[in-house]
Amino acid sequence: MTAGPDHRRRAGRPGRPGRVATLAGLLGLVLAMASSASAAPALTAQRAAALGRQAYVYGFPLLEFERVRRSETSVRCPDARGDAPANSFSTATGYARPTDRTVVAPNVDTLYSIAHLDLGHGPVVLSHPAMGRRYFVFELLDPYTNTVGYIGSRTTGAEAGRFAITWTGHPGRRVPGARVIRSSYRHLWVIGRTLAGDRADQRRAIRLMRRYALAPAGPRRFATGCRSGKPLAVKTPTGLAFLDALGRALAENPPPPRDRGLLGKLAAVGVGPGRRPERAGLAEPVLSALIGGVDQAATALPTDARIAVLDQAKRAHGWAIPGAQIGNYGTDYRYRAEIATVGLGANTRQEATYPTALTDAAGHLLTGSASYRIVFARGDAPPVRAFWSLTMYDGSGYLVANPQRRYAIGSSHPPLRRRSDGSIVVVLSHTRPRQPAINWLPAPAGSFRVNLRLYWPTARALRGLWRPPPIEPISPS
Repeated sequence: MTAGPDHRRRAGRPGRPGRVATLAGLLGLVLAMASSASAAPALTAQRAAALGRQAYVYGFPLLEFERVRRSETSVRCPDARGDAPANSFSTATGYARPTDRTVVAPNVDTLYSIAHLDLGHGPVVLSHPAMGRRYFVFELLDPYTNTVGYIGSRTTGAEAGRFAITWTGHPGRRVPGARVIRSSYRHLWVIGRTLAGDRADQRRAIRLMRRYALAPAGPRRFATGCRSGKPLAVKTPTGLAFLDALGRALAENPPPPRDRGLLGKLAAVGVGPGRRPERAGLAEPVLSALIGGVDQAATALPTDARIAVLDQAKRAHGWAIPGAQIGNYGTDYRYRAEIATVGLGANTRQEATYPTALTDAAGHLLTGSASYRIVFARGDAPPVRAFWSLTMYDGSGYLVANPQRRYAIGSSHPPLRRRSDGSIVVVLSHTRPRQPAINWLPAPAGSFRVNLRLYWPTARALRGLWRPPPIEPISPS
């Protein structure tokens, strides 16, 4: 058969074309791997340490949110200190005191209503009574400490309101008569602030605040005489435990798409949603360097945050003014972590802005061994639609005990004295000043700082057309 020899030739040398194709495929795979290896930086111990530092800065605000949530919802029933089971308010009955160490830089202008929401079983309805002319706001924070939205004087008005706060992952049934606020996250933190003045006005404010309600499936009721108990003492972990906790938190609170770039890098060391570095097959020196990077960042972040504020204050005649991205941080993970360190739960600038002074106009740190003054010229008080205040803190950010029990001065702290020319003068000093027609804010004997709060600031403040006056040393008489 004419076809026989050709058939024998193909049959006698079986598979040669296949082997050539296989070798070519292997060569291509090797070249591709080599190209990929040259494109991606080698996972050295040095790079692992850098990724560990990035992971801590990125994850710290999320784990702080989780820490606060776990602690504050661990009680059996609400107390007056910010602790309450999920989907119920803890309503304050007074301002922070100098002995309190719960939060840094507490205000003595508004009374707090704190709640942690779980939207996993359907909408939670937040309702409030008609508030009249009293300023109030509910700030809604997501697990990444970004502001989801606001309910209050500025955004929704003073009339009685009902708001169905809904998780897009489980929207549940529509709530008739309620405005809808949608959240991409199951868990939210609600920080309510209600303006109040002296003790009599505080009692009036508290009567309104007791009518604030959260109703997941009807108002929560607690047994008469229920004792809340002591909340759990929860610490944010460090080292490998931090990275494991971050993996769990990221899985429970899926990160936004904008974080994919950083999370893609962190995946190389086993950091990400549901990930654990010990399961990433890392060499021991690399894993140790990764853990070391986390601990380096944990040690450095508090100091770095304070130095950043101090440096900004020195460059701006004593005042550090929050950046435009505060409360909506985008991919500015460093700034978000710094704010979580020094002011967790900060508002966006449209609701409130917080210039902080650590130095005088010449750049010298503020101290009670000297005296200072701030002069607001006539018509140039902080431009706000709600209120402004100037609060004194010690060097660690806590209220300063003084015989006058005076911790702040401002539009909601009468009497606010004005000079004959209409200006407002505030003196910061450890001893009582002798000058007439001034406002004295008692300072500690040692280092201190002051916070200027502008709630519902006007466009002048938001656009930088108004800035706080310099803090000027007063020469001894």
